[in-house]
Amino acid sequence: MIKGQPITLAGILPKGMTENEMYMVAAGVVLLSIVGIFAGMRRSNPMASKIKAIQERRKFLQGESMAPKKRKKPETSVNFMRAVVTRLQLIKRSQIGKTESLLIEAGFRSKDAIYVYTFFTLVMPFILGGMGLFLMQYSLAHVSPKWKMFNYIWPVFGAYMGLKVPGMYAANARKKRYKAIQKSLPDVLDLMTICAEAGLSLAAMLDRVARELAISYPEIAQEIAMTSIEIGFLPDRNKALTNLAERAALPEVRGIVSVLIQTEKYGTPIAQALRVLSAEFRTSRMLRAEEKAAKLPALMTIPMILFILPTLFIVIIAPAAVKLMDTIAANSTN
Repeated sequence: MIKGQPITLAGILPKGMTENEMYMVAAGVVLLSIVGIFAGMRRSNPMASKIKAIQERRKFLQGESMAPKKRKKPETSVNFMRAVVTRLQLIKRSQIGKTESLLIEAGFRSKDAIYVYTFFTLVMPFILGGMGLFLMQYSLAHVSPKWKMFNYIWPVFGAYMGLKVPGMYAANARKKRYKAIQKSLPDVLDLMTICAEAGLSLAAMLDRVARELAISYPEIAQEIAMTSIEIGFLPDRNKALTNLAERAALPEVRGIVSVLIQTEKYGTPIAQALRVLSAEFRTSRMLRAEEKAAKLPALMTIPMILFILPTLFIVIIAPAAVKLMDTIAANSTN
C-alpha cells in the first residue's frame, strides 16, 4: 500500500487471494453462524441420546453373551509341560490342594498353573545344579588347594535352590498380591457403602465395585468379580463369601466377609457396618505407616555408620590433618 492512495479491498487482502475467494469465505462464515444459531435455538432431548446408548449397549451385551465362545487352545509349551508332568506322575494327590491354594492366592488361576509349577520344580534343580557344577570346575582351576573342598558345595546348593525357587516365587507373588489387596480395602468399602445406600443388592453391589476398581486395583477387582459370579450360581451366598476369604486369606478380608454374612443372616443395615469397617481399615493403614516410620532410625543406623560418618570424619578431620602436617614440615625445615 502506497501512502496517500485510497484504501481498496484488493490492498487489504493477503497476497495471492482474490476478491471472489474472499467473498466465498465470508459467505461460508455467515452460513455456519446461521446454522449454529438455529441449532442452539432448537430444543434438544438429552435423555433420548442416553436411552439410545443404553439400548445399543444392551444389544451388544446380549449378542456377546449368546454368541458361541471358542475355547482358547493352550500353547505348545504348556502342552509339553503337562505331558512331562503327567508321564512322570509328579503331581501327588496329597499335595494338590496345598499347591493349588498357594497358586490361587498368588493370582495364578489357570488350570495349567499347577503343571507349570511342577514342571519348573522338576527342571530348576538341574539348571541351577549345572550352573553350580560349572562354577565348581572354574573354582577348582583358580582357587588354592586348601579351599578346593568347599567348591563341591556349589552343585548341591544349586540343586537345593532349584527346588525352592518355584515356591519362593509363588510366595513372593502372593505377598505382593496381599499387599495390593490390603491397600485397596478402604476404597473398596467406601464404594460398597455408596452402592448399599443406593439400594443395590449384594451381587449388583459387588459387580459394580469390581467394574469401578478394575483399573486402579485389579487384584481386589478380580476377587470381587469372581465372588459376584459365584453368588449368581451357588445355592448358598455364604459359600461364595467364604470362598473370597479363602482366596484372599487376610484378616481384613475375613472381617468384611463376616460382616456381609451377618448382615445377610440378621438383616442389619450393611451400609453402617461397612462405614465402620472402612474407618477401622484407614486407621490401621495409618498405624502401619507410622510403624514403618518409627523403624527408620534403627534401619538407617548401619548405612549411616558405613557410608555417612566416614565421609563426615574425612571432611572434618582432613583440613586439620593437612595443617598439622604443614606445621610439622615447616618446623622440621627450620
